Amino acid sequence: MLEAAQRLALRIDTRRLAISVGALIAALGIMGILRYGNKEQLGAFNLDGERNVPAVFSAALWTAVAGLAVLVGRAERSRVWYAFALVTLLVAADEFGEIHERLENMTGIDWQILYLPVGIVAAILFVVLGRRLWRLGTGFTPFAVAVAGGAVSQLLEQVQYDSNDEPVRGYRVMVVTEELLEMTAALLIGLALLTVLRRIGDSSWRS
Repeated sequence: MLEAAQRLALRIDTRRLAISVGALIAALGIMGILRYGNKEQLGAFNLDGERNVPAVFSAALWTAVAGLAVLVGRAERSRVWYAFALVTLLVAADEFGEIHERLENMTGIDWQILYLPVGIVAAILFVVLGRRLWRLGTGFTPFAVAVAGGAVSQLLEQVQYDSNDEPVRGYRVMVVTEELLEMTAALLIGLALLTVLRRIGDSSWRS
């Protein structure tokens, strides 16, 4: 099954994928902006919502990244990629169901504190995998840009509300930017992993 998945991944035209998914991300951004003026008709495009069109799309992107990470891990015989796949699956679940907000409401503890261990693990993985891609000579640039964009998106999420949990000035702009950065990060990491798979090739798959 994994071999068939790898063959399918290797047939993907990364340029067409980047254009197609990039266009969908842009379209979701436009619909999310239009939704502010027409909340009833375009409620399904709330970029800050859960279980709607943007949330499902973002979760699907991160799930695809997790799948690609598993393929790269199998090809490289490296467990670090499996750990990265688990982290991205958590991101996918959180994008779909806003788990961090639910946990914060349940515990009364800021989600940034609750997610601190996950953040530390993710940071370590980003460094380790970034160095691996640098040595491999492929995929590093989109991966690094994705990590930087993801960091900016998390910063934006932290400053969207004041100490009273009220939206700050510029909230809408920050929400749109944050969500589009997260989706773009998933796309870029996916493209990076596809280039890694191409570099490794079928020679790494042995029984």
